[in-house]
Amino acid sequence: MHANAGRIELTLPANSRYMRLARLMASGVATSCGLPLEEVEDFRIAVDELCATLIEMGNGQPIRLSFVMTAETLMVHATASTDRTDALDDERLTLSHQILDVVTDGHDLSHGEGVVELSARKVLRGGGVG
Repeated sequence: MHANAGRIELTLPANSRYMRLARLMASGVATSCGLPLEEVEDFRIAVDELCATLIEMGNGQPIRLSFVMTAETLMVHATASTDRTDALDDERLTLSHQILDVVTDGHDLSHGEGVVELSARKVLRGGGVG
């Protein structure tokens, strides 16, 4: 197992004033994985976008973040409960996709019965500060 392999979980109230904690966690985890400073900032932006999207689309229940580190990638999975049974807001999702396309190496969204899940990943290329 690689020294960076592991999982860190964080649960936050669905309130934008707590997003700072998610950004701090994202920065800390990305730095410890050795991402270069500009990619640490990109990962922080990605986590911020995931949280903002889930706060908007969720039903007010806590947001759960899971940071997964392997030798090759840093992933974040974010989930929130939702009462939505209709399609998600296309305009909002287009904006999220545009942001995540720029700051990640890949991202996904799934919307199932009662839950919205987003994920984003950064490839660890070495040469960072960690």
